[in-house]
Amino acid sequence: MRDPIIYFEDINQDNQNEIVFINILDHGTGIILSEAHVISINSVKAIVEPIQDIIKENVTFSGRKVYLGDSLIYESSKYGDLKAYYDDWINYKVVDGKLIGGVRIGDGRTEQYAGYLEVEYAFCEGKYIAQEIRHIDDDKMQTEGTPLQFTKRKN
Repeated sequence: MRDPIIYFEDINQDNQNEIVFINILDHGTGIILSEAHVISINSVKAIVEPIQDIIKENVTFSGRKVYLGDSLIYESSKYGDLKAYYDDWINYKVVDGKLIGGVRIGDGRTEQYAGYLEVEYAFCEGKYIAQEIRHIDDDKMQTEGTPLQFTKRKN
């Protein structure tokens, strides 16, 4: 595990910054597994619904098609049966004041990734839940946002 990525930003639009910790559990070439934790300025921890749960509850894979509910959000002509890769790509970041999670999708061949399912989170009733789910292409996925630099205090 490496040092966490720490953001200090207003991600729930209450005009107060939250502290967002992104713990990197595993990383390497083509792999990033992370988890997100959010603490408000008054030290209250908010639950972040895991992206795996959100995708499993809202997204259906059918051959080369990906559906959000009844709506087709992605279709490929060059890949085999698509699925989410929870074992090698779960990435969280903060971009433009929003908590974003991403999961890679593909057909099982390393060279055949079909982009990412990206979840934009919103704060609702004490926890962060999915506000929007979308497919994004490979070249639009940043592996990390612009975090607050980790510094150690001298005693």
